[in-house]
Amino acid sequence: MRIVKIHIDSFMGTAERDIDFAQGVNIIRGDNESGKSTISEFIKFMLYGASSRAADGEMAERMKYLSFGEGAFGGYMELVTSAGNFRIDRRISQTQSGAFRESLAITDLDKKVQVYKGENAGDALLGIPENIFKKIAYISQDGEAYTGGADLGSAIENLLFSADETVSTEKALKKIDSLRVSLLYKNGKGGMIHELAKEREELESRLDVAQSESSDIIAKEGSLIETESRIAENKTEYARTKKLCNLYDNYVAYTKFKALDDANSELERLNGEKCALDDAFGGFIPDGEYLGRLRHTAETIEEYDRSVTTAKNKYENAVAARKEAEASLTDGGDTSPLEDAVGKITKIKAASKQMLTIGIAILAFAAIGAVLALALKLGTLILAGAGAVAAIGILFVALGISKKKSLFAVLSAHGVANEEELLERIKSMADTGARSHNALYRAKEAESNAAAVLENEEKRLEEVKESFIAEAKRIDKSGNEGNELFEAVEKYIKARGELSSGIKVVSERKAQLEKETAVYDRAEVEKTLFDIGDLTVFEKIDIAEYTRKRDFLENAIAALEIKKGELEKSLAALHATAQNPALIKATLDSLCKKEELAKSKYAAAELAMSAIARASEGLRTRISPRLAEYAGRLMGVMTDGKYTEIGVDSEMNMTFLSDSGAHEIEYLSKGTREGAYFALRLALSDLICKEEKLPLILDESFAHTDDIRTKQMLRILMALAAENTQSIILTCHTREEKIAEAIGVANLIEL
Repeated sequence: MRIVKIHIDSFMGTAERDIDFAQGVNIIRGDNESGKSTISEFIKFMLYGASSRAADGEMAERMKYLSFGEGAFGGYMELVTSAGNFRIDRRISQTQSGAFRESLAITDLDKKVQVYKGENAGDALLGIPENIFKKIAYISQDGEAYTGGADLGSAIENLLFSADETVSTEKALKKIDSLRVSLLYKNGKGGMIHELAKEREELESRLDVAQSESSDIIAKEGSLIETESRIAENKTEYARTKKLCNLYDNYVAYTKFKALDDANSELERLNGEKCALDDAFGGFIPDGEYLGRLRHTAETIEEYDRSVTTAKNKYENAVAARKEAEASLTDGGDTSPLEDAVGKITKIKAASKQMLTIGIAILAFAAIGAVLALALKLGTLILAGAGAVAAIGILFVALGISKKKSLFAVLSAHGVANEEELLERIKSMADTGARSHNALYRAKEAESNAAAVLENEEKRLEEVKESFIAEAKRIDKSGNEGNELFEAVEKYIKARGELSSGIKVVSERKAQLEKETAVYDRAEVEKTLFDIGDLTVFEKIDIAEYTRKRDFLENAIAALEIKKGELEKSLAALHATAQNPALIKATLDSLCKKEELAKSKYAAAELAMSAIARASEGLRTRISPRLAEYAGRLMGVMTDGKYTEIGVDSEMNMTFLSDSGAHEIEYLSKGTREGAYFALRLALSDLICKEEKLPLILDESFAHTDDIRTKQMLRILMALAAENTQSIILTCHTREEKIAEAIGVANLIEL
């Protein structure tokens, strides 16, 4: 593996730092407290994260890495492995409650996708756990170059044997019988694996809920940051737009002040013209009512003149009618003969009626007597008497009828058929005379009335003419009565109306402008616009667009402020109730490791104990010589052949051979001892990392080594660079730089 680049956002007091690494040896030099150890810690953090627990009296890594006054630490690292190019983005932030939340993303830069979700980059890309990485490839400034021990031996054995450094074959051999029962009952309903599986399912369910809540928190926090950013941007743009609108508002006020000045001048001119016009008729001001009255009077004169003419015609007609009635006056003729005939007819009718009555009565008496005589059989004498009486009756009837015949003779003598016609003729002759006298009377009366009407109409006409002349002389002393008078009045009224209308319009405009400018201080307006100079620039501005933009921004800011408040309330509620997925994940990871360990142990227990024992013994027997041989060769190079035979036992403890025999490595000087362990680290790396070479991180690792051995160590590192082993040396001295420059090419980085 090769580290290409790191970028530190914030980490242990260092912020916004980028460092590019070369493929081989990289020497980073800087003064004390310049951030060298920060770089080595940051690389380890990128690969394996940061522990939240304190150990060996040291501060927890998460608190250690968090810069003072910061709420988060992290950055990214780009690297190249045999599997391709990758980028690790890792960030841990502290919430208001003090809890930590971690975000980790491993991106395959070739495929542009995220990979190994939920895994540490060191485990996923190197296949090496953190404790092995620290034992082999990582020497921190506060630690020594020492490596080894039974734990390392077991871990290496287990890595090579089972690909899991936590599976101890030695313990499996000792506890295989008890493990079978304690790990899982034969019926599968009990044991550690069963209980761990139940607990894991519960934690997975809790983790799903917590991750959902955490995702909601992350999304809302991102939305809150974006909202605050948008509020700031909108406020900046709103201030600029509002300032322009205010300037335009002052410009509009300025134009209204100018328009008010023009209105005052115009009003003064119009009032002057109106005053001059009002003096034209000596103070009298004819108006529409006056003109209407004048016209009405003129029309009345015409009407009355027509009435006088009509009255004259009627009077003349009445005089003619009266004269005609006088000429045709008559009494109707002599009606006395006719009246005498009427008397005769009356007498004849009375005598005829009397005789007929008597005759009919006698006939009735005779009939009764005849009936009684026949009924009583009184004899012929009685019947004869009844007959004689009946004859008398018939005589009277005949006389009555003859009287009527004389009546017809009288009527015929006067040429009428009956009495009614005779009476009608008498009446007609009497009516003709009456009508003639009546017609004359009526003609005289009509003549008198026509004369009175004519006199009245002439009087009314004279009165109207006098009224018209009086009205007309108010504006025309010459007494004009024709259209010239009306035209003069109309012209005056029109001119005065136009002036009055103009004064009204200008007065209303002035009042409106005074109302609109009342809220402005003219001096302040002119002062505000003074620096602008040419005010015509405002004529090119689409103020409606800016006003809409200002109002939109104002509404947008208000809406965003509401959204911000809602997000803050929502986040506060979520922070108060949400579970920490990192803690649950850590617990779940730990539980899963326990479960996997239990399963691995259970699987191991199923292996034949003899086969495991033989394989374990054979593996350790093969490892130790290989490590000893490789480390011995490197130690010989570093010491110029003084120490070439190195022993490494199964627990990674080292010995060396001298003339007096084998001795523990602790008998050597600190510088030589650290060189020996440095050789062992390189040997372990060569043993374990056949395909993916680990980058070596050496923080002040040559502090106790003299120049000659430092030169030899650097030669070894440069030789390993040809085998794709990258090394990063952090030092506060210039010695390593000078030696590197003398023996070959190295990437030198100054802090």
